[in-house]
Amino acid sequence: MVSLIIPQSGRTFENFMNKIKVNIDESSDIDKIIDIIKKGKKYKSPNIMDVMGFLNQYQNNSYPIGIFIDRKREERPYRVGFLGKNFRFKENLITLRIEGTEPHNCSTLVFLGEADIALAGFDELLATTQEKLINPSIVTKWGLYNYNLPHSKKIRIAGSAMLKTWNSTLNDYIQDFVGFFLISKIKPKGQYSYPNEYLKHLEKHKNIVYVKGRYADMVRSAYPKLNVVSVHDVEDAVFYSKENAFGLEIVQSGNTLKKKNLYLLGSPLFLSESLYVANYYTFVKKDNQLKDILNILNPIGYFDNKRLEELAKWIYALEINLKDQWVNKPYNITNEFLVNEIEAKEGLRPYRLSTRYWVPSDKYKVEEAYEEVERAKETLKNFYNKLKEQK
Repeated sequence: MVSLIIPQSGRTFENFMNKIKVNIDESSDIDKIIDIIKKGKKYKSPNIMDVMGFLNQYQNNSYPIGIFIDRKREERPYRVGFLGKNFRFKENLITLRIEGTEPHNCSTLVFLGEADIALAGFDELLATTQEKLINPSIVTKWGLYNYNLPHSKKIRIAGSAMLKTWNSTLNDYIQDFVGFFLISKIKPKGQYSYPNEYLKHLEKHKNIVYVKGRYADMVRSAYPKLNVVSVHDVEDAVFYSKENAFGLEIVQSGNTLKKKNLYLLGSPLFLSESLYVANYYTFVKKDNQLKDILNILNPIGYFDNKRLEELAKWIYALEINLKDQWVNKPYNITNEFLVNEIEAKEGLRPYRLSTRYWVPSDKYKVEEAYEEVERAKETLKNFYNKLKEQK
């Protein structure tokens, strides 16, 4: 039996369960589980009896749901979430054990050998495993992650889960990309390269930079002189600051920034999306079921056309939504959002799950790989330009 770890509530949980229910038996049960957990968000409370009152009405049906502490919220309330259940795939009758946990623990359980595969955001993966990378300073895109892991580490990114979320700007479902951006309350003066050059400027002048707690250590290691202040809500901290404070924040649609009239500065420090993270050493064993499960889940490669089209949509939607609130928008989207020449040489090249260690080779068909990278860059530009022409 293969074990899969997913977030126990929220959009990623809902999007994943909705995506796979067509492949498994008891799909109607999934609909009910999603509905209960979604409703349960309204009943989250620091008082556990409030949450138990909501949950008790469903206990006679033995749904695999329970109560957990939502540590993403400052008040740390109790709320309802998914516990775990065995599901059977229709295609090959393999049983898949799906369990819920806190998002930042998903990849950790694979790393510890307590799960075969997990659904995890690249931001959460970096926050929990960055210190294990060979050269963490260059890994700002998930295509470089496997290449920078020591081969002795069992965890690997298998590919993108291609989960989609509603985007009101495009009035359509698009992939769940987010960017880790520098934001500000006041439009900065002067000509800078955002964010890296401007972060050096902020280091020098000791300006406050608000960062969500889980990313604080990661930012401090990259910018040791930066005046980092850890907070629960970065956008609120920047908005209510009495000085010209800045923040480093995960941005998806830009709607909150727009409402609070905050500015997005330059390129993202890194991009994130929902990924399948798997135990590589389980994958290469003979007669294992993980390969069959991954064939059904179908992780998408970093340079795959489907992913490039969704990335173009996300960039375009963020640009349209924020307009002039996005200061110094990247002119070359392929370098900033996909891959630049240095990153290609450092290992951000196409590879497949059949490739040893799931990393590109430094010797095998390198020129062909670089040609594929250039093709992907042109494809991304074409998708993006097509969207602009349709405006």
